[in-house]
Amino acid sequence: MELRHIRYAVAVAEEQHFGRAAMRLRVAQSALSSQIRDLEKELGVELFARTSRSVNVTAVGQTFLERAYSVLGAVSRLVADVAPDPTTSTRRLRIGMIEPLARVDVVAIIGRVSRRYPNTTVTLLPRASAEILDGIAGGDLDVGIIGLAPGRPNPGLTSTALWTEPHALFVAAEHPWALRESVRLAELSEVTMIDRPAGSEARLQSDHAFVRSSVTRGRILEADSAELIGQLTEAGLGVTLLPTSLASIFPRLRMIDVIDAPTRTVSVVTNPGNANAVIAAFVEDLITAVRR
Repeated sequence: MELRHIRYAVAVAEEQHFGRAAMRLRVAQSALSSQIRDLEKELGVELFARTSRSVNVTAVGQTFLERAYSVLGAVSRLVADVAPDPTTSTRRLRIGMIEPLARVDVVAIIGRVSRRYPNTTVTLLPRASAEILDGIAGGDLDVGIIGLAPGRPNPGLTSTALWTEPHALFVAAEHPWALRESVRLAELSEVTMIDRPAGSEARLQSDHAFVRSSVTRGRILEADSAELIGQLTEAGLGVTLLPTSLASIFPRLRMIDVIDAPTRTVSVVTNPGNANAVIAAFVEDLITAVRR
């Protein structure tokens, strides 16, 4: 058994779906399924109960999952324990961050932490929320700034909410709805929407909102970055739901209130088994900057 097998099993358990887990891990779904089967064969147990529609953790799989979090946490602690004092030696701070973020200046915070700990090498990695969670659980990242739908669990990790905000509808200036003040989700079932790829955390936020409102989504044009979504919307190829704080980033789009809008909670996430002074300083400065 290798660490990657444990990380793969954790991802499948948390996503409850091989396709989403494969997307999160950036591996082929067939390869992921094969690795999980090999792991189950090695252990001599069935970790997941599979059907054509779902993947559920078995009772023994739940025990494995609990121990897996302990193993991954122990690996992170091992790395932290043997690392030198950040005030006197070179140290790394690896930050995973969704983008764009309009309500906090992460670069300024990195600058302050770098001045306080001048021997620290900082790596800022724009990634999707699910990838960030996986990186922190596995010890590949130290801090994550993520945006998840309300109620999304982060097993084994420490999470502090920074802010919660509603989504709004963004349309091109020439769109027939450009002068409207508000819309409801039900009105969006007949229009082309530009959204993140299926299975991503950002997509789940809007998908859940439509399900709660009993609205069937219409045609969806997928794009894997906020920049591309903005460009496609500006070109009049569809409309999109984005957090309201991004209005300043897309000044040429018209923002319209959505009465029954989905919300996004942006949080900072760390692994309690990977604590050190540099991580603590960054998180503290980040929380202070948001709440100032």
